[in-house]
Amino acid sequence: MKHVLITSTLVLGLAACGSGAKEPAASGAKELEVLYKVETTWPHLEKMLRNAKKQYEAAHRGVTVKLTPVQGNNEAYYTKLALLNRSADSAPDLYYHDTFQVNADVAAGKLAPLDEYLAGWADWSTQFPDSVKAAAKGGDGKIYGVPISTDTRGLWYHKDVLAKAGIAVPWEPKTWADVLAAARAIKQKVPGVTPFSMYSTKIHGEAATMQGFEMLLYGTPEGTLYDQAQKKWAAAGKGFTDSLAFVDTIYRENLGPKLADAHNPKLADKNNLEWFPQGKLGISLDGAWVAAAWKPTSPKPWPEWQQKIGWTRMPTQNGQEPGAVSMSGGWVMAMSSYTPNKKEAFDFIATATNKENQMLYSVGTGDLTTRKDVAADPAYSDGNPSITFWTDLAAVTHYRPAFEEYPKVSAEVQEAMEAVTTGSRSPEEAAGTFSDRLPGVVGGPDKVVAGG
Repeated sequence: MKHVLITSTLVLGLAACGSGAKEPAASGAKELEVLYKVETTWPHLEKMLRNAKKQYEAAHRGVTVKLTPVQGNNEAYYTKLALLNRSADSAPDLYYHDTFQVNADVAAGKLAPLDEYLAGWADWSTQFPDSVKAAAKGGDGKIYGVPISTDTRGLWYHKDVLAKAGIAVPWEPKTWADVLAAARAIKQKVPGVTPFSMYSTKIHGEAATMQGFEMLLYGTPEGTLYDQAQKKWAAAGKGFTDSLAFVDTIYRENLGPKLADAHNPKLADKNNLEWFPQGKLGISLDGAWVAAAWKPTSPKPWPEWQQKIGWTRMPTQNGQEPGAVSMSGGWVMAMSSYTPNKKEAFDFIATATNKENQMLYSVGTGDLTTRKDVAADPAYSDGNPSITFWTDLAAVTHYRPAFEEYPKVSAEVQEAMEAVTTGSRSPEEAAGTFSDRLPGVVGGPDKVVAGG
């Protein structure tokens, strides 16, 4: 999520899926196509799906599972998915889906509700907490995906770098000022090290919005993208502008990555596979899954990470209650509204999200599991001493507004962040541009209120 992304989903009503819908093969054989993303440094999803395919086909004679990988980052994946979803003939039967895209696809008629199948699946009522179930709930109250993972976000830091900068570890910043003070100390006392890394450009899509901007905005006293009381989107207010000012400080004071790296789609690999292991990064604002980059099964194992790396909460702006902030999202396995084999498709979802496959996925990715029985298994936390910390951050977490307009709002946030990152606009100018554009992406000025 990681990792996470933004692409406009093409709207095509359900009325269009009559004559063009897929039909089962005349021989009676059936095929389910599963679309998913695969990255060379993150192969764990593919391993889990291959295992699920083997299990499923053994139990469902006459049904073949076709695994269709999309190489590249999240942006490449969602571009491909949007193109395939233009037509019932090309749409996959099932796909790996980020929770922030669910409601947009529900509104476009792309996803099938799962409620009638979930009612007969014992695991849904016994192993998935209600908070997890809500991740794939549509505006109509129906469930449109089974969660594979969830996550939280905070700060990772290199203990040796902080020690060289004169900062005591374990490090527990109480305010944004504390975070900036640490970054400035690293810049001054530890040359050749990137003090602070965050995602802040459009190439990183939803990672920039969620791991970057929202981790700041939701830590301000009044900051929000959506006013729940008035049920309207929030224009840029003080919290919004202050969040952009934090980003501006990082880049104008040369506390963050060089601009070329800020625009590099592989910045996460730079952070976790190069800079942290080499002692060339001080602090990173990122997610719970980062430790998976250093596991023995990863492309570049780093056994020393447990001694070298620390983790701590991202503080609220001024240390106000609850003292810290986190954002949570996750991924689901969703069913296309176009598939003619809905029962078979749901059975594959149930197989892919059973205990064995969730364990395989969670241990590999470092994501937080969505199943109670996996969380209770000692194998889940084996080799990752940070997992309890990230799980406990759920107490201070926030969720993105679950509305179909969100992807477009997120794109405007990314535009504002990138403008500040490059210095083409001041925080105030970028916030003003966001407010000016917001009515056009959410349905008019009557859908917008003044922001905090």
